[in-house]
Amino acid sequence: MPEYRMLNPACQKASHMKITATSSFKRLTAKLMCFVFLLSASAAPVLACTTFRIQAQDGSWITGRSMEFGINLDSKLMVVPVGYELAIRSPDFKVLKTFKAKVGFVGLSTLGFDISTDGINEAGLSANALFIPGFVKYPAFDPKANQSVDNLNLVNWVLSSFKTVAEVREALPSVNVFTAAVPQLGDQPLHWSIRDAQGASIVVEYVDGELNIHDNPLGVLTNSPNFDWHMTNLRNYSNLTSVNVDGFKLGSVQIDPIGQGSGLMGLPGDYTPPSRFVRATALAYTALQPKTTDESINLAFHILNAVDIPKGAVAGRTPAQNGQPASVEYDYTQWVTVYDLNQRVAFYRTYGDLNIKKLDLKKTNFTGDKITYIPLSNKLVTQDLTPK
Repeated sequence: MPEYRMLNPACQKASHMKITATSSFKRLTAKLMCFVFLLSASAAPVLACTTFRIQAQDGSWITGRSMEFGINLDSKLMVVPVGYELAIRSPDFKVLKTFKAKVGFVGLSTLGFDISTDGINEAGLSANALFIPGFVKYPAFDPKANQSVDNLNLVNWVLSSFKTVAEVREALPSVNVFTAAVPQLGDQPLHWSIRDAQGASIVVEYVDGELNIHDNPLGVLTNSPNFDWHMTNLRNYSNLTSVNVDGFKLGSVQIDPIGQGSGLMGLPGDYTPPSRFVRATALAYTALQPKTTDESINLAFHILNAVDIPKGAVAGRTPAQNGQPASVEYDYTQWVTVYDLNQRVAFYRTYGDLNIKKLDLKKTNFTGDKITYIPLSNKLVTQDLTPK
């Protein structure tokens, strides 16, 4: 049986446009301390999202993503037609300007706004926005910039404007990407995973006001800290393998592992971003490579099960402040998506309804002058097999 290791020299390389001073230990330690403070003191709920990709033996690419949040996002599927006028928001969330969609796409809306946190377009390009508090800083808003996009609408802009990762990579350096504040939640620090049907995968982050574009050969992303930290952290788990470890002797005593899975002893099981990054990577690369697209879709949902957060398992306490009483927010998995980038099919399921739904972009009409909204089912439906 072959030994499937998590890391190998080919996977450890993560080239990127620019490495900033955040890689220094002193600076990273300070930011980690700030991050811990933000988690304990911030009134805003914390996102705990995970995304990864899988390639089948037939060459097809599948992505998976979980969306966690502490308040109901009231997400809907939004089908955005070619030619629709999408908004760019100002730093105070007013409509700054609009732009026309050149490519039709399907996204997941947020809090009743036409803001996608996740989506796939009709060319097979996908984009996911993930929370990264304490580790990103965007450029200042420049009203004189030739092209500006607020961070909340970057997914909309990417999916409606481009067909490949290469096009996104070429366009981003000339765009002023700044932060806009959501009325209910304030500023939302985000980084992005962008992938295409040809197998290209990048992570986009803004550190100290500078654009960082990382190649992402593993295709995994979670939350804080920055992407390059997560890639370095994987080296702490280079001993993990899918193959059970051998027993050994201590003097005359034979010591054998108990049960199955001893090769993955030490795989982190908590819900912190570093642990979810390691866990998603381990499962995506120790699982047997699927032969077909359908097998990849099935595997993606199994991996998503391993990062799913039940209500109550992760709680954030907000102290009493500004006349408001203390409160507790429960981060939980509100929905998950799986995208077939080659066949252009979006699959999803929600916390309340574990049955898988799908939307075929090839059969979707991307003409018209308005967005089509499709509510996400949150009521569990079961199949009754009781003999009549």
